[in-house]
Amino acid sequence: MQTKLVHNSKNYELHRYPKTTATSLQAWSNAELLVLDYIKEKETNKIHIYNDRFGVWNSLLNTKNITTVWTYASQKKAIHQNLKRNNLQTEVAYKTPLEDLKDVELALIKIPKSLELFELFLNQIHTSSSKNTEVVCGFMTKYFSVSYLEIAKRYFNEVSQSKAWKKSRLLLLKSPKEIVEERTFLNTISFNNTILKQYYGVFSSNKIDIGTQFLLENIHVAPHETKILDVASGNGIIAKEIVAQNSEIQPTLLDDFNLAIASSKLNLPQKTTFICDDNLDTLNDATFDLVVSNPPFHFEHENNIEISQYLFSGVKRCLKKEGRFVLVANKHLNYKTYLSKLFKEIVVIATNDKFVVYECKSF
Repeated sequence: MQTKLVHNSKNYELHRYPKTTATSLQAWSNAELLVLDYIKEKETNKIHIYNDRFGVWNSLLNTKNITTVWTYASQKKAIHQNLKRNNLQTEVAYKTPLEDLKDVELALIKIPKSLELFELFLNQIHTSSSKNTEVVCGFMTKYFSVSYLEIAKRYFNEVSQSKAWKKSRLLLLKSPKEIVEERTFLNTISFNNTILKQYYGVFSSNKIDIGTQFLLENIHVAPHETKILDVASGNGIIAKEIVAQNSEIQPTLLDDFNLAIASSKLNLPQKTTFICDDNLDTLNDATFDLVVSNPPFHFEHENNIEISQYLFSGVKRCLKKEGRFVLVANKHLNYKTYLSKLFKEIVVIATNDKFVVYECKSF
């Protein structure tokens, strides 16, 4: 895995977080380097950056006046670790995609996989833009979508593309439109006579995904299971349905994505505990009677089950002695092999052509 990067005659050491054993992956892309090359002659010192997943822009532009719009708790950790690793200033001005910005002059975006999230970014920028605002978007050409252009043209009069460089390209946005359609950037989902709301960019934007539905069809909560943790909780539908089985349940929801946590706060009662984090390290040992999950295995355009495997280790530590871990997974992922290393008993509760629901116990 390549970790050394030279930029403007300076050497940087950049690592991915969460860590991965995939040697072909690294903490930056050619799209991010192309963005840096494009802005190198610009005199603007004030920069807003989006989707700086591992901190390459925070590191290489560390002397600038940067505001980082963050979306993942793991992203903040990656940025901090790489700034510290390179002996750079570790204090970062953070904003979420739902907060107001001030006077955006130049914004840099590594276009995310989610087109909804890309539009949310552009809307936030546009709200704080002036006639001279410029947005520089980097992407790898293999992921190009005409939708990039369609979304950009809703907010900017001038939309152009650069020439390709090492399989990457830029989308350049100038001249913000004076008037754009007002929107809430919330999706409304109907499920089991319940209405849920979730912000743009949260997994499965228009419906409850079929894996989660299969889990909910096959999970039954025992009367004594009142301390419950939902890992990778998304919009909170699993916890919401479980609470409906027993009003005494005290749910805790954990998700790496800040917009998922913000969405679940719209759907769950106040007694719920919400945690935006990529692991369970802040939770106490032997805390929960039941842990439920539809664990992630996508990391932007990558498939990576290492994140889920690390979560499983945390789940085992946080379960009470006679607690249960119930999860749904795509059959092809073969999670049972890894779960068998952690739990003494693994039972298949239900299975169909695509999914399997496991119940794991340590006693």
